[in-house]
Amino acid sequence: MDHIFDYAVLQAVPDQRRGERVNIGIAILRWDGLDIRVFETRKIQALTGQSWDSYIDSFSSLLKETDDHSLPKDQRLAKMEIVQGQISLSKTGWFKSSGLDDYESAINEIVKSVILRPARKRSKDETTIVAEISAEFRAAQILATKKDNIRSGKVFRNYEIEAGIEADFAQLNSKLHVAAVLDLRSAHPQMAQAALKAITLDRAEAVHSGPVHKIGVYAVATARRSEVRENINLLGRYADDLVNWEDDTDRRGLKRMFFDAYNSHIDGQV
Repeated sequence: MDHIFDYAVLQAVPDQRRGERVNIGIAILRWDGLDIRVFETRKIQALTGQSWDSYIDSFSSLLKETDDHSLPKDQRLAKMEIVQGQISLSKTGWFKSSGLDDYESAINEIVKSVILRPARKRSKDETTIVAEISAEFRAAQILATKKDNIRSGKVFRNYEIEAGIEADFAQLNSKLHVAAVLDLRSAHPQMAQAALKAITLDRAEAVHSGPVHKIGVYAVATARRSEVRENINLLGRYADDLVNWEDDTDRRGLKRMFFDAYNSHIDGQV
């Protein structure tokens, strides 16, 4: 037997001044109460610099306590509006399900379409930045090949931090050096991409058992730096070192970081 389920998207507003909304989950209005699913909080953490997990848990609990599933949909939503603050409910949608498998599949489709961002293809310019850095390391014979492992002291491209998150470059000696590369040379660079790079650095420190050296690499003409200040500041909030690949001094400094780390690793083996 088919069942119709109404749902609303949970939308967070991490910065009231900017008014930007981030879809983080959904609330399904079931006949036996609310089914709340939260899927994406890392972007909020990157944008605010702090975890929202406890706030989301408290909000979800309060929302469930406020809900009265014996009421019609409109009245249920009206009651729940009382607890809305930095998280609110969107207008409702609906889906049809004939069983548990259909129910979960429908939720997954909604999540894919309105909450999780599709994997973004690297832009031509950003690929060029990574390729340019790789070329420098390759010329110095410190870029890792397929036969190398992370303990070789060489620099790895696209190093997996955890499922779905990769550092553009990583190198291990006495500490793990990770670099996240952010292209800001387009006319309208997206803040979401800066958030993703910030998350990469943050997660590298969280999951690695030893010390981590976090390097934020961005590329923008010096004259345009003020235009993308917020993007740079977001990346810099999570980086120990922040360098502009378009600046010759910064470029030399970045290469020196990895060259020195490799030489230190080799000297330590002698």
